[in-house]
Amino acid sequence: MAKITDAKAYANNEVAYVAWDVDEMIPGCLGFEVTRVNLNPDGSEAVVDGKPDRHRCATWVGFKGQRNPNWLPEDAGIWPVQKLAWRDLTLRKKRAGLDRRPDEAFVRYEIRAVGDLKPGMLAAPDPTPYRAKVAKRDDAGKPIKGADGKAVMIEVPSYTGVPRPLGYIGEAVVTNDLHVTTRRGAFRSSFTNGVLAAQWLRNVLLADGRIEPDELFKKISNPEDPHRKYLAGDVLPLIHELFERPGTFHLGLYELDDRELQDLLLANATKIHVILSNTSAEAKLWDKRNAPARKELIDAGVDIQHRMFNNATHIGHNKFVVHVGTDGKPKSVFTGSTNWTSTGVAGQTNNALLVENPQVAEIFLDYWKRMKADALTVPDPFSTPMSASRQGKQFREDNATKASVVLTNGAELTTWYSPNMVERTKTKKLPPDLADVYRRMRLAKDAILFLAFYPAQRGTDCIIGEAIEIGRKDRALIVAGAVSSPQAMPNYVPKAKNDAGDPDDDDPAVSPHTFRDANVEIVRASRIDDRALLKDFGVEQLTAKGTVGAIIHDKVLVIDPLSPDCTVVLGSHNLGFKASYSNDENMLIISGDRALAEAYAVHVLDVYDHYRFRAIEAERKRQGKAGWSGFLETTDAWLQPYANRKKGALMRYFARG
Repeated sequence: MAKITDAKAYANNEVAYVAWDVDEMIPGCLGFEVTRVNLNPDGSEAVVDGKPDRHRCATWVGFKGQRNPNWLPEDAGIWPVQKLAWRDLTLRKKRAGLDRRPDEAFVRYEIRAVGDLKPGMLAAPDPTPYRAKVAKRDDAGKPIKGADGKAVMIEVPSYTGVPRPLGYIGEAVVTNDLHVTTRRGAFRSSFTNGVLAAQWLRNVLLADGRIEPDELFKKISNPEDPHRKYLAGDVLPLIHELFERPGTFHLGLYELDDRELQDLLLANATKIHVILSNTSAEAKLWDKRNAPARKELIDAGVDIQHRMFNNATHIGHNKFVVHVGTDGKPKSVFTGSTNWTSTGVAGQTNNALLVENPQVAEIFLDYWKRMKADALTVPDPFSTPMSASRQGKQFREDNATKASVVLTNGAELTTWYSPNMVERTKTKKLPPDLADVYRRMRLAKDAILFLAFYPAQRGTDCIIGEAIEIGRKDRALIVAGAVSSPQAMPNYVPKAKNDAGDPDDDDPAVSPHTFRDANVEIVRASRIDDRALLKDFGVEQLTAKGTVGAIIHDKVLVIDPLSPDCTVVLGSHNLGFKASYSNDENMLIISGDRALAEAYAVHVLDVYDHYRFRAIEAERKRQGKAGWSGFLETTDAWLQPYANRKKGALMRYFARG
């Protein structure tokens, strides 16, 4: 009998990724029910109010003929999963409301095939729509308010259309047990929830009937806003926890434009030593966004060095903190891709890593001291352009040597710093840090996964082009990634140099949303921008403020995450030549720590899978092709390409474990 063969689950501190496989076509299968089983630390099933603490995962897309106009969740046993993987986004975030589930949780999953209910089958959950209260809206979609000024609530069915009773096909398959935590040996890994192109967030912003200009940016800039806290995840609590430790803190920061983080630094004014770089030019004035925080730090008497480049060639792109204990010895270092801005902590996808290792902290502190010794001219006023400002020759030469530390679990952590090339501008010479990364990529046996902001135009001279080349040479290798900038896509075609922006220009830029070459697939961050295309899906936002800004801000590469020889690359480095030649950067390469590799792989899969669906739909629209209907299929034909191995290689890789 056809059945589910493998099922594995993986998690970081925010989401879980569950993958499974089938040995052949399962006749009549309309999808899979995925159930999360909460556990006690000893692996036994948790019990709440005398009942097993089990929850079918939430889904929002119904069968053809059914509608979900209020975007209300159903159980996966009613609207099943029609693929061989599932991201459990409600692992920490509840399906309704803004409460977060506690960390340090233990779970496992059960996957079970379902089909139309027939005699002799065990029935899946009753598909009768439940009743829910929603805001009453007028014909324009604006909530109707009562005399008290509050929205008038009405009771509606959770969905419309004819219910489709389902039954179980075969037994449930159980995954491995998971520990949901930020703690992994010497590491505390955390990730923001800053995916803004999401239906739940759209509904939040439309609660009053319209989305005001910069409404979302104002929300995520308010330290007390519950949606900001929801989007920031555990990153902000981790920063606060770090600064509660006794001792001093050495910071290397690019941007500082967040009220909560500014107040945290001011509260620790006597304990911090800050190297603060400049932000970009606005109306020909440099550092406008950092200026208020810079003044506050100066006025508070903080030990601060102003690392002002004030030109378009170089940036001080670091975002790290070294904690030094009361004994004067380095203890830990906090780094990653998260800028100390409101958009950084709550309006983009980002990662943060706390390394609890004195040797690594000492290496970072040495870099911080070398950076401070490489002092730049301070302009007066701070906004003055400085075309010749750049890092010194000795600083660059010192950065060209890596440092490695063997951790207690046998994993190796290697640090690189930038700039590490003598040349001021990019040449074709491969920088030493990227040479190290490329070497490890070429040893990949199973998978190369990545998230990138904008490492280089068209993916040249960066990890994107290298990953494509490696994938083309090894067609058994899975290469999958997501980028933020349209210009980073390998199939991007820039406008002609003489293009003056004429809307009738015959040679406009071509900005595809997807790149596919057999086993290689790259997508860029995209949104649903046409309500008519996907029925009950609504138009989404992509960035926190207008149409400008990073969406995916991670700089993450994961190689063979399920292998003992796994590798994770992270830090502030954008993973392209430009960063190595021009910017103050830090890069960590961690090899042999599978727990950390799995956590980062789940983050990559979460972001990649979310934007992959949207990118494919956007690309179909760009090409004038029909997209997905917006509904589940009503026959088992959807499973055929998975059963015959034409589809789902990434899912099968993780299902095998």
